[in-house]
Amino acid sequence: MTSPKPVSQQEWLQLDLEEAEERSRRTRNALIGTSAAFAAGVVMFGVGLSQCQTVPSSTSSNEDELLCNRAGNVLVPLGGTISFLGFVGVLTSGIMLGVSNKRKRQIQRDIRRGYSGARLQWDPASGGLVF
Repeated sequence: MTSPKPVSQQEWLQLDLEEAEERSRRTRNALIGTSAAFAAGVVMFGVGLSQCQTVPSSTSSNEDELLCNRAGNVLVPLGGTISFLGFVGVLTSGIMLGVSNKRKRQIQRDIRRGYSGARLQWDPASGGLVF
């Protein structure tokens, strides 16, 4: 029976880097998708708002009322909801992208340190100099 080949730290770091790059790619796609949803919601809200008009209030308050046709009655709340949820998604995925990119940079830095650390060193186990 053959024993499994020991995996070096560089190989583990390379696997971690691949996972971090994949995580970063997925998070970037989420940011793009939620940005598109936010933009679509704002457009829908704007189109719905264009179907509305303000009229003076019939009550004693000084606020004007907003009267909309059917399209405005549907698009204003729908567009507002989609844009709000899109904004929350943009905020969340933006934070997640920053964190995943930071982790990816840390792994890349560790890999570079591993390559630069492969210099002539004293090995106490063998009692000699090794690379």
